[in-house]
Amino acid sequence: MLRKVISLLLLMAFVAALLASCAVDFADPLADAENERTIPTVVLPSVKLNQSVTYPAPEPNEAVSTPMDEPLPEPAPIMIPIRSITQNQENVLEFYGDVDMNDPEVAAAVQQINELLAGYDKPIAFCAYSLDGSRAIAYNCRENYFSACTIKAGYMLYCCLAIDQGIVDPDEIMIYEKKYEHGGSGKIKNSEYGTPYTIKELIRLSLRYSDNIAYKMLVHYFGKDGYNKMMNELGVSKLRLSSSTSISSVWNYNANARDLCIIWRELYFYFASETEMAKLFKTATTNTAYNYATKLIDEKYSHKSGDKFKPNPVYNDAAIVWKKDNPYVVATLNGSEGEEEDEYVVGTIVKLINDHIMK
Repeated sequence: MLRKVISLLLLMAFVAALLASCAVDFADPLADAENERTIPTVVLPSVKLNQSVTYPAPEPNEAVSTPMDEPLPEPAPIMIPIRSITQNQENVLEFYGDVDMNDPEVAAAVQQINELLAGYDKPIAFCAYSLDGSRAIAYNCRENYFSACTIKAGYMLYCCLAIDQGIVDPDEIMIYEKKYEHGGSGKIKNSEYGTPYTIKELIRLSLRYSDNIAYKMLVHYFGKDGYNKMMNELGVSKLRLSSSTSISSVWNYNANARDLCIIWRELYFYFASETEMAKLFKTATTNTAYNYATKLIDEKYSHKSGDKFKPNPVYNDAAIVWKKDNPYVVATLNGSEGEEEDEYVVGTIVKLINDHIMK
């Protein structure tokens, strides 16, 4: 009897071992926010083009990762490193480089901008930077606003670089699930749960239609640490994502015009790479709607805007303006709901900069 029991136990152990060796783990690696993937550090386009500068330390209380271990290449000589633009005084127009205040045309434009600002009673900030590094104009460029959807441009750059550098497959599938639900802009909210999307399509939807669900899914896939590290390497002072593991924690409450200009300058270099993802990015952001900053100018533009209504409204936009003789980046942030007066003030300021300062 004992011999039979032992034989039976040995047989059961053998079968269990056999089944374990053949088992397949069907667990979803993205089932919980705690399992977000760790994407390695990406190489920035400006580094490849030798256009980087010494990166400053992050400001206090920023949730950032450790900076890269090795120093970046020395910057190519340009007149005004974009990271040198700062805010010396509140509510004062500040100029950099070869903005010629003795030029009657420039002086008249500056006077009109000052008159618009003096008659406007809502918070406003902006920065414009010539991509040849020759000139810049800024107003409250380090004042922080809720980023709204302007954060998506920098995050999608991170995603695209990870794809270009072979870290992520753009054709990998993610499934739309209830946990990704999010209100606001986008197309996916009209889809059924279980609808598949490729990583590449989620990036396109995030940029073209400012799809909040697509963005949320991508943050869940790519995580936050690598993106935060990239922001640190760029010298961006804000725009970090919280280190919280909550799947809903995908927004940032601190953005400023200077930082957005830094990101869009980096995108200018990225578009020059002409990778498949760079082409997708440029196409998805060029001459699209809700172009708050560039509404009144007759120039081609690539941009990402963002807005939020009461109780703390914002009306933000950041762009590359593809001006033939002098392309530049511009960012505007505004504590308003984008009503008629707000549209006029923001649009007119950018038009004056475009026509008379970035000439």
